[in-house]
Amino acid sequence: MPKRSKEDRYEIDPVDGLSRELVGSWAREKHLRLAHYVNISRAARRKFDGNSSFIDLYCGPGRARIRDTEIVLQGGTLVAATEAARSVPFGQIHLADLDPVNVHACKTRLERDRLGPLHSYVGTAEQTAKQVVSKLSPSGLHFAFLDPYNVLTLPFAVISTLAQAPRMDLLIHLSAMDLTRNVKRIMANGELDQFAPGWKAHANPADRNDIAVRCVVQHWCNLIRGLGYEDVSEKVELVSGDKNQPLYWLVLASRNALGTKFWGEVSNVTAQQRLF
Repeated sequence: MPKRSKEDRYEIDPVDGLSRELVGSWAREKHLRLAHYVNISRAARRKFDGNSSFIDLYCGPGRARIRDTEIVLQGGTLVAATEAARSVPFGQIHLADLDPVNVHACKTRLERDRLGPLHSYVGTAEQTAKQVVSKLSPSGLHFAFLDPYNVLTLPFAVISTLAQAPRMDLLIHLSAMDLTRNVKRIMANGELDQFAPGWKAHANPADRNDIAVRCVVQHWCNLIRGLGYEDVSEKVELVSGDKNQPLYWLVLASRNALGTKFWGEVSNVTAQQRLF
């Protein structure tokens, strides 16, 4: 399946004249999980007395419409910031995207809703992760939401950079559709190296497609474990659509014991859908 063009992914929102994204129906479930995580972690944020941050390196324009419907949703950054503002707001919000149009739209919508303080960045996630981390308080509590369009826009360097912050939780949505469809191609052309460096020692391109995908994701989780997120492989769920098609892996990486408790509440999918 070819990549969607920019024209197929975005449209102008008639309400405010800014860009909005066109998304699948599963975006609503993604955002419910995100909002729930922000809500149940409010007590942890309260302990840090404003020394907390939310990070989204793939912020998009901040609003979206579900394809073939009139249902309009907030984007992930707006969802998280709005939910936090109901109880314990984030001390800082860092939003970034490769597209300056998206950053402008998302920032404008956050400012309109008086959500902040804001820091915005334009660039690849690898570039902006470095900029964000340089501004984070080493003693703060930080939460990064990573929802890349495809696996190739999430180099492992992004995760390792964010993990430099001692108290960094990561909630990652990894496209199962993209990796399943393209794994053999990106193995062959070398592009997989940036997403999962060292994969060749753990996955065989000659294997059946589903086995190759499983081995790649398991290796990727082991790389995250090497950053100090010891039980990350226990916090991976394959979320499927209403036709049982694999949509994305939901991954939580947390160094805090509370992460296990939060995971049980946020994952909310059947044991049969666990990856490992």
